[in-house]
Amino acid sequence: MQHADFATSPTGALVSTEMGQWAFVPHPLPPYTLDYARLARPLSEAAEAIGELNGIGRTVRNPHLLIRPLQRREVISSSSMEGTYTTVDALLIAEAGGETVATPDTREVLNYSRALAEAIASLTDLPLSLRTLRDAHRTLLKDVGRGRGSTIRAGEFKQHQNFIGTHGKGIEAARFVPPPSKHTLECLDALERYWHHDDNGIDTLIDSALIHYQFETIHPFADGNGRVGRMLIILHLFMRNKLIQPLLYLSPVFEERKDEYIDRMFAVSRNGDWEGWIIFFLAVMRDSARNTITLAEQILSLQTGYRERLQRDYRSNNPLTVVDHLFELPIVSIPAVQKRLDVTYHTARTTVETLLKEKILEEIPNEANPRLFAARDIIDLISGKSSNARSSA
Repeated sequence: MQHADFATSPTGALVSTEMGQWAFVPHPLPPYTLDYARLARPLSEAAEAIGELNGIGRTVRNPHLLIRPLQRREVISSSSMEGTYTTVDALLIAEAGGETVATPDTREVLNYSRALAEAIASLTDLPLSLRTLRDAHRTLLKDVGRGRGSTIRAGEFKQHQNFIGTHGKGIEAARFVPPPSKHTLECLDALERYWHHDDNGIDTLIDSALIHYQFETIHPFADGNGRVGRMLIILHLFMRNKLIQPLLYLSPVFEERKDEYIDRMFAVSRNGDWEGWIIFFLAVMRDSARNTITLAEQILSLQTGYRERLQRDYRSNNPLTVVDHLFELPIVSIPAVQKRLDVTYHTARTTVETLLKEKILEEIPNEANPRLFAARDIIDLISGKSSNARSSA
């Protein structure tokens, strides 16, 4: 990390660290000054889009029809930003317990999916805290291996200096070096106190931008900081009741603008460009909310089309029940359908055959024990592929 880049930074201070290098320790939040005139319009646009998204969340009978697809899209995008890659199909097969051996990356993304769901659920009983993040990190990196060695301790803050730079190169070539471990807890304690403030006069959406920057700059874990940091955005908004349902996920848009995402945070640390970062962050919020609204409308339209067709052509409610479940888990087996409906195996098989006939399900090859069936139109929506939905056929 170049000393000259940060020597006069208004947002933090340099301290010495290992191998004669320098590390950056951010000042506690909030910034001394923010140009609210510059932020007014992007804040208004983001708030309006999130308000519209909340409106959809209030009208959906079962919000998990939207939450689960959105969470899967989030965890795949957020993971791929950190070099952990899988597909929606591979993730869903792993969730459904298919025979196909999941790759280490798929297992890690599956861990992330569980960590995110558990962290959101925990807010029902406990306030957002550093413990929430440590628990999420523990689940995220449970049994992932990947050659990380003993330096990665799931659920524990870093014990050694970490840095951000080119893979395979040492700290001397790092672009950015976050606080040493001895400063990390102090920085985290200040951050936790900040996100629990009663009222500091700063809008919650702007607060989320500040908190996300601060967490990423502290970089408290030896690995997994980006994913936990993006998770923190949703947890904070949900805690502050800016989201009535956890429907807003930013990683797909962050991934599209990854270089700017990194550069904007770097500019805050280097020269205090808070406004540039916040305007970018609010634009990502706005675009993510608008994209989510479009996806939610497509999901609900597809569900309505399926239900109308099945109600028109079949007397049994079993296919309708399974179709609704498919939006939460778009890959099923006959035993899973049997358990869901609490019926005999024969009835479950007949229900699956009905959905195969209607081309709502298709069998996944090479998955024989149990056989697995995929709702391809739903999976295509989650994947962001154009879907020629057959629901109106």
